[in-house]
Amino acid sequence: MTITRRYFLCPCGLPGSYAVDEVLGLSGRMSRVVQKHACRLASEVSFEATEEHLREMLGVRVCAETIRQMVEGHGRAMQKHQSDDPVTEQAFAQASGEVELAIDAGKVNTREEGWKDLKIAVISKRERGRPCSPDQFDSHRLPAATMVLAFAMIATSKTFRRSWRPHLKRLGVRTCASVQALGDGAAWIWKSVQRCLTGCQQTLDVFHACERLAQCAEAIFGKDSPQKQTAFERGRSLLVASGWNGVCQWSWELQQVAEDAEQQRRFRATQKLLAYFTPHAGRLNYAKHLAEGRPIGSGVVEGQAKTLGLRLKRRGARWNRSNVRPMASLVCVRHSCQWDSYWNR
Repeated sequence: MTITRRYFLCPCGLPGSYAVDEVLGLSGRMSRVVQKHACRLASEVSFEATEEHLREMLGVRVCAETIRQMVEGHGRAMQKHQSDDPVTEQAFAQASGEVELAIDAGKVNTREEGWKDLKIAVISKRERGRPCSPDQFDSHRLPAATMVLAFAMIATSKTFRRSWRPHLKRLGVRTCASVQALGDGAAWIWKSVQRCLTGCQQTLDVFHACERLAQCAEAIFGKDSPQKQTAFERGRSLLVASGWNGVCQWSWELQQVAEDAEQQRRFRATQKLLAYFTPHAGRLNYAKHLAEGRPIGSGVVEGQAKTLGLRLKRRGARWNRSNVRPMASLVCVRHSCQWDSYWNR
């Protein structure tokens, strides 16, 4: 259906407009429904693919450049919406569960400075799961999060961590002790947590910890040897059951060989392992968290990092730095509870 509408322009020099656009629900040449679908598609695929999908599925012909400008404009609006949406704040405060803050970083290719770190934080609420013992770790499953919010930006760790407390405060979190922080072994994460969320519960992601155990076992026994798998399973069992003490015990067990040369070789591998775990000795209370039905992995932020990477690190993609945060905000809002609240404003 083709509609012809009249454009009104005042001779005094003020901007003109199509008077009927407000009645038709048009804004910026496209209806709100088309804008919503374009943003939904552009959060997953390129602007060129978005153009094709809109044409084939909706019969709407809009060039990729127009889509880009419109989507990035919504991204900037979503960036602001993330931090001042009263609907989300109220829903988060009423949601059941305990507060988790998971932190990670990915990479994004910028035109001005090449590859830059994209720092990511996910604030969620989750009810406790059923208690389990360390030997049930592989089959342990937690309830799905009742609320998930995410935000990302290219920034120094100091700038990024300054955004955590305001976000948590707006969501009704009053004390740091009620927050469980999760992340991998990156030093900037835990330095920021210590500075910004003093007194919170800290947990090193168990899967990153197990990855270090696997690397140590591979360095000693070789990549495909059955001894490597046996040693790794023993180390993982000790880690989950006893935390830092378990790591020390496993390291000691690996060095119990008769030959001096072999003992020295294993000593170097285990010293590297202990150097990694030493700063995290107080973040390995896995058995306690499992018994309380709490998370011991940062999978929620790992998944968000992969989702952002699928969009921002597409083949050949390079972004103006000023557009990275709007696009990251678009992806974060699209995959959180804020998507509906943004379009229902």
